[in-house]
Amino acid sequence: MQITGIQHSLSLAWMLARRDLKNRYATNYAGIAWNVLVPLLYALINVVVFSILMKGRMGERYGNLPFALFYFVPFALWSFFAEVIGRSTYILREYGYLINKIAFPFWVLPLVPLASAFLNQLILFVIAAVLMVANGIGPASSAYLFVAVWAIAVVLTVGLAFAVSAVAMYVPDLAQIVPVGVNILFWLTPILYPATLVEAQGALWVRSLIMEFNPFSYIVEMSRQSVFGTAPVALGALAGLAVLSALVLGAGLLVFRKLKSGFADVL
Repeated sequence: MQITGIQHSLSLAWMLARRDLKNRYATNYAGIAWNVLVPLLYALINVVVFSILMKGRMGERYGNLPFALFYFVPFALWSFFAEVIGRSTYILREYGYLINKIAFPFWVLPLVPLASAFLNQLILFVIAAVLMVANGIGPASSAYLFVAVWAIAVVLTVGLAFAVSAVAMYVPDLAQIVPVGVNILFWLTPILYPATLVEAQGALWVRSLIMEFNPFSYIVEMSRQSVFGTAPVALGALAGLAVLSALVLGAGLLVFRKLKSGFADVL
């Protein structure tokens, strides 16, 4: 009976996610194209600027890899995280009219932004695949591990989304704080620059902040290693990330469960 209830709730989440995707762009002339053009334009600007800035500084590991591919593969993972976490700060208030309905399983609401985020991510993956074909670069034999890296990034994101959405109900300022934090984390993650550059030239505290205490640094590097075979994927570190993402998901669900009883009171 409990499994049936979860399946029903997830079906409801999928219905809301599809409606959310449609409603976000139905009133725009370009429609869903905005979901493509905005992040793509942002990505292209970064590629153009940093392909010049990073020329000759990619190191032996990535020296022969076109910068666009170096960037787009991990950026597809990051864009999913940034969109879901950004919307999680106000998603419960956006659907507040459902929270007051006693029978509604409003724990599914933090899952609503996933459809839009997955669509955006899929488009970036297609662009990366086209770039690989255009440059005559095939996936490495370790490319299957990318599925595990992708799953870890998704689980980690969903766990954080549950926690952020719940806390944001009581601390509305998170709607302004979280985007700033996400932007800072972007620059502290080796997406636009190789991790080897930090390892070789960064100060000790910078290396620790970027390379040791930032789980997305591992996710980003492993995504490149798995797809392009630039270095062996450390399976022990991959397993550690899987455990961490599961713990974050559990903690996020626990925070949501502890705080949900007061949601209706703060709306």
